[in-house]
Amino acid sequence: MRKNSTSTWITTEKSDYFTSDELINAYLTGKREALEATKRLAIDKLSNNINKSGVISLNLLKSLADEKFTPLDAYLRINAIDNFDIMVTIPENEMTGDDFINMYRLVSNIEEKSRDEYYDVFISFCPFNDHFEEINIESDGYFLKLEKNDRERPRGS
Repeated sequence: MRKNSTSTWITTEKSDYFTSDELINAYLTGKREALEATKRLAIDKLSNNINKSGVISLNLLKSLADEKFTPLDAYLRINAIDNFDIMVTIPENEMTGDDFINMYRLVSNIEEKSRDEYYDVFISFCPFNDHFEEINIESDGYFLKLEKNDRERPRGS
């Protein structure tokens, strides 16, 4: 009786077919190239979303200044490639007045209009007072701080 054992696969006829090893290598090469392309796309999307968060932050800081508030800084937390938190520091005494309630409506509109399939943002305010320490912001995951040049810097910053 003959034992059924196979040490390698061969093509059934001589032609332009690929060997099994060639097919496996092509598959692995394609898989590796697809993974690299996916990584490049993810990095590109992350970079675009970080930039989008910067534009949103600058526009928000300008809107706050236009309403006579004194926004100090904006911080960014990246939760995922498509999910971000922006936190804006405002002097504590400016956040307690009834006028500031309209800024929450503004933020809600910005969040809604900015949202798409590949981007979601949540915006919050943090009171700035004598007890504020930036290290606490970092410990909450806000590792990026918006750098503003002199033309972009709102009044009071």
